[in-house]
Amino acid sequence: MKSTTKRAKRFPSSPSRLIKRSAALLLAVCLCAVFTGCDKTVVSTQADTSPDEKNHVSSVSAETLRLGCFGDDSLNPYFMTTDLNTDLISLVFEPLFYTDDSFCAVSALALSYQQNGKTLIVKLDTSAAFSDGVQFSSADVVYSFNLAKASQNYQTELATVVSASATAADTVTFTLSGSYRNAVDALTFPIVKSGTAQNADSVSLGTGLYCYNTGGELLQLTYNPYCRKPEPNIKTIEVTEIPSSSTLIHVLESGEIDAFFDDLSSGSYSHANAPSTKTNLTNLVFLGMNSASYGLSSTAFRQAVYYAINRQSIVKNSFKNYAVESYTPYHPEWHMITDEKCDLSALTLDYSKAKTLLQNAGFTGTVNLKLIVYTGNNFKVAAAKEIQESLQNIGINVTIQELTWENYQLALSSGEYDFYIGEIKLPTDMNLSALFGENSVVCGIGASDTTEAAYGEYENGNLSLSAFTDSFLQNMPFAPICFRNGALVYSGRISPAADCDMGNAYKNIYEWTVSE
Repeated sequence: MKSTTKRAKRFPSSPSRLIKRSAALLLAVCLCAVFTGCDKTVVSTQADTSPDEKNHVSSVSAETLRLGCFGDDSLNPYFMTTDLNTDLISLVFEPLFYTDDSFCAVSALALSYQQNGKTLIVKLDTSAAFSDGVQFSSADVVYSFNLAKASQNYQTELATVVSASATAADTVTFTLSGSYRNAVDALTFPIVKSGTAQNADSVSLGTGLYCYNTGGELLQLTYNPYCRKPEPNIKTIEVTEIPSSSTLIHVLESGEIDAFFDDLSSGSYSHANAPSTKTNLTNLVFLGMNSASYGLSSTAFRQAVYYAINRQSIVKNSFKNYAVESYTPYHPEWHMITDEKCDLSALTLDYSKAKTLLQNAGFTGTVNLKLIVYTGNNFKVAAAKEIQESLQNIGINVTIQELTWENYQLALSSGEYDFYIGEIKLPTDMNLSALFGENSVVCGIGASDTTEAAYGEYENGNLSLSAFTDSFLQNMPFAPICFRNGALVYSGRISPAADCDMGNAYKNIYEWTVSE
């Protein structure tokens, strides 16, 4: 095993030069008392919190895990800017709720909740304590919420939550901007101790499995003795600085680090020599369409394009199976699809239906259109070529134009495109408000008033998910393609196999062991 000591600089007593900013991946520790909040009713999670001997080893070894960080990023989850450092933050802080792979709320520091219209009341587990032994309370939640609401990392996630107030030591009342039925799924911001996270230089305190130790040559995460979880096999995590994200796989293969999470936003996958595990993300990849272009002002034409996209092939070949095909703007594994028994089986690749739609709308012969794509993302460039091939089957000839990021943005803003491949990261509660209306992030075609109104009625509980889906498909403002996956990549030193969820990069770290 190659030592990391030579690569790591000695951290100063002030943490400002340690690790600065990124939206914190929340603590990846499976609680013994688990609350599932998908039905939006009050559910208690109080249970025996003694270690489960089937899942935890009683004798703790002095094993050490090695992880990486960017030295110019912050330890404070509300001031971070890099994805790599969020892997560390997930080990130090807990949220009120985690979300599982179906984006369903699972309790962490919350015991139960109840929603009534625009009011969401959360009961807290005040048996939790911070790493200095101070008891956790509602004041810490309000303090953390206000920081999260002001942070670029959590503004989108908390867009529908207006305010938080401590109504008792163990109760927080959240006020929503509307009767959003899945608002609880967005309460995933990390909880820090009051007064410990005011600026980027702050080394915040959490209730997680580990706490920061900045006193040595290396930044370390050490076991938090006040944590409610059973003591892990790995009590110490050494952290070394990484030059850049592009070197991560090489640093792992050389043995300098043991794991890192990759959201694959770079558009490439290069982890063939290391084991990895996937997790769902809320990143929706879609085909945008310009209503000013020939044909695309027609709903039937846009519907034809939708049915002609070979999503299965795009996921398998373009995204190397690190995506999930989607025919709607919400994730196909979202718990609400199951909860509401929404049948999406009729939505599939159908060239015959696409051709019929074009013919009935009066489009005959070959139509020539241009598709723009950012050239720096290999996944999306490959997807553009697959879409080009698919649309040829229905008489649409597509010319692909690969553009630099600056030119891609310029083309979108000036309307110099027919199609484009876009992406948006949705909140964990799958709120789609950003996709519709005058301020929609989707270029080319705004959703009609009926679709926007239908979505509002769905969120207010007056319309079924199937009915909203029908409205979306009828208007077809854009064509969903897939939701991307992320991956936790780890070394052969780690056993058992790693597990992760979105926001829980080290989900089963409490049972890991490492071998030399």
